[in-house]
Amino acid sequence: MSRSERCFWIACYPDLPRPIGGVKQMHRLAEAIEACGHRAVLVQESADFHPGWFQSQVSTIARADWIKGTQFTPQRDVVIVAETFLPLIPKLVPGVPKVLFNQNGAYSFGVPGKPLLAPQQVLAMYRHQELRQIWCVSEHDRRLLSLGFGLHTNRVRRIVNGLETEHLKPSGRKKRQVVYMPRKNNADAEVVMALLQQQPWFKDWSLLPIRNCSHAEVVQALQQSLVFLSFGHPEGFGLPVAEALACGCAVVGYSGLGGRELFALAGGYGLGIEVAFGDWLGFIDGVQQLDQRLRQRKDDLLHQLQAMSDELRQRYTAVAMQRSVAAAIRQLDEVP
Repeated sequence: MSRSERCFWIACYPDLPRPIGGVKQMHRLAEAIEACGHRAVLVQESADFHPGWFQSQVSTIARADWIKGTQFTPQRDVVIVAETFLPLIPKLVPGVPKVLFNQNGAYSFGVPGKPLLAPQQVLAMYRHQELRQIWCVSEHDRRLLSLGFGLHTNRVRRIVNGLETEHLKPSGRKKRQVVYMPRKNNADAEVVMALLQQQPWFKDWSLLPIRNCSHAEVVQALQQSLVFLSFGHPEGFGLPVAEALACGCAVVGYSGLGGRELFALAGGYGLGIEVAFGDWLGFIDGVQQLDQRLRQRKDDLLHQLQAMSDELRQRYTAVAMQRSVAAAIRQLDEVP
């Protein structure tokens, strides 16, 4: 290992086989770090574990072996942890610089279903001397951390979420089909589906829930559909929305705040309709607007879907992610 090369240890446990976008993006982060000329290793419960629903060949190590068998050097090693690992920073490999990979600013003070962490303690922990940088994945969260948390702009870095643009693209014929993921806010999804099915103008449409699918099956469903309904809230970025847009779907629903930039991009083509949280009628109105456009100007709508996909796929690329990661790493030693 050269003098300037670092080793980034990415804490990615417990081992969860179900599809979680944040886990996949940790693998993509490791790939971006490697592409920048550094070493990246995922720390898992088992070194042999792989989520199985996406492709990745990044290096891994078992957590027990990492703790017991690694000689750490503060000048070389960096530990990357998720925002939910914040309380562990003082105990996890003391003396080694840390980077907090905050993929959802809304989880900074705790995750849904668990007790809220004391806000003042959380804000103090974000200023821990070993926490060199905070990486986030949306403009909304960058502003939250910089302006809301009052963190120095040098410590907050926006990492571009790179999409698999070679696979995520429009392909084949679109159906009058609405696709959605009921994993988050399932009650809202069930209500909206029931409301849609009783609309007279919706009789020519079909509904497709995405459950327990491989990533390839998800992509195929998005490529065949005209509309994606977003029930994810809150979100640090909104990876399902980004992938739906890349596959040429219009989107209607919750931006989750972090996904506002995605809805804004799609909205420029009239294909991103953000709905306030809990506004079930907003979903119905949004789909009906798209139904009317399809009936009146089908060719124009399909052209706009392609153009929107092209723009999104040029903005959120693996190369853009690598550049943002490289810029953050270069600044590590400059952080006061």
